[in-house]
Amino acid sequence: MTLFAFVADDFTGATDALWQFRRFGLTGSLVTDAARLHGADDVIGVATTARASADPVSVVLPVIEAVAALEPLVIQYKVCSTFDSSPAHGSIGAVIAALHRERLARGPVPVLAAQPELGRYTWFANHFVRSGPDVHRLDRYPPMRDHPITPASEADLRIRLAEQGAGRVGWLPASPPPSGETYRALGENAAFVADAQSEDHVRALGRLLLADATSRGGPLYCVGSGGLSYAFASAHVAAGGAARGPGGAGEPGGAGESSGSRERRGPDLLGPAAPVLVVSGSRSPITARQIDTAERAGWRVLDASGGLRGSTRGGSFAGLLAEVAESLGEGRHTIVQSTLGPARDPAAIGDLLGRIASVAVRAGLVGRLVVAGGDTSGQVVAALGARSLDVVASLAAGGPVCVLSSDDPVCDGLEVALKGGQVGGDDYFLRAAAGTPPP
Repeated sequence: MTLFAFVADDFTGATDALWQFRRFGLTGSLVTDAARLHGADDVIGVATTARASADPVSVVLPVIEAVAALEPLVIQYKVCSTFDSSPAHGSIGAVIAALHRERLARGPVPVLAAQPELGRYTWFANHFVRSGPDVHRLDRYPPMRDHPITPASEADLRIRLAEQGAGRVGWLPASPPPSGETYRALGENAAFVADAQSEDHVRALGRLLLADATSRGGPLYCVGSGGLSYAFASAHVAAGGAARGPGGAGEPGGAGESSGSRERRGPDLLGPAAPVLVVSGSRSPITARQIDTAERAGWRVLDASGGLRGSTRGGSFAGLLAEVAESLGEGRHTIVQSTLGPARDPAAIGDLLGRIASVAVRAGLVGRLVVAGGDTSGQVVAALGARSLDVVASLAAGGPVCVLSSDDPVCDGLEVALKGGQVGGDDYFLRAAAGTPPP
């Protein structure tokens, strides 16, 4: 029986959502096509490319309706914890409006963008991002303020959603802890933004929302980051809900302990892999630092426009592919990136990186694949012919490793890490090769 379902607006976010449920011991699957939906697991997710779409409703609404046929308790529209969205691209507000227009949502749609373990916080409905020792309001955080596709011009998520056509948007404080009374008082809104600064806040919201979902006759429709997935998973296990996977309520250390103590965080050691191929369409400065760190460690870095930096082979796709094959054939960890240097067409870069990854994997040259960038991840996974992914470990909060299932036996079983641009420490790619999670 499916208890929880999510439809993600990109592929990196989809793997993060699945990991949040799996770490608490729930069984789960992530599929790339609604035609492959099934009710065999506690959790089912569908990865889409809605975040990159000018009309995300046309992308996700048919998927949400297909998911509703499984009759889960909860259907989450999974969005990025930095709320990557604008009226022109990946409009979250437009999706909320569609849930009401199609009479799917009954009552206000809860919205939780906060994900404290990633340094994402919401207070007085304003969203904040931690970067190192500093905490920035979302609209003053350079990677989001200057984002090339969905720049954050406002930190108040109520205003952002209203600008995107969501309708009237309320606010649910986290302190004092929300009660059923304060929750019901939001009933006249189309949606409400929930505050959270800590995992205790997230868990409290999860208990409140899960109680509501359990009491209603149909699914609770909600919008949120991996923090919302964490909220539901922790609330389910804390309430004594059965979990069929490792680390569930029936495992040692289960009954009587706090929900946080029962998390399944994956193995301490995934194991090394060589060579690792990284393809990066992310424009984030965080990803740029990760590339620089890997290059200083001896990794080969190639430019997606063609060839090694300073190469004499020219800028053709064939020349770039030859460079990649040569580097991987020598056993060298290799990065093909469009992060450094001038901005390029994201769609064209994603297609190029997908073709490179597909050729390299099918030639048997890749020990483990890493994809940086939410939009890029969808194009690369599609190029590999993936039908589903299962999360097996975590290299960083929000950056899990998946095993890919494909009808192509060469791609089937490939270990793939899908990393959002803002995810991971400077040594993320080094950890991807070593197979070690952060301390």
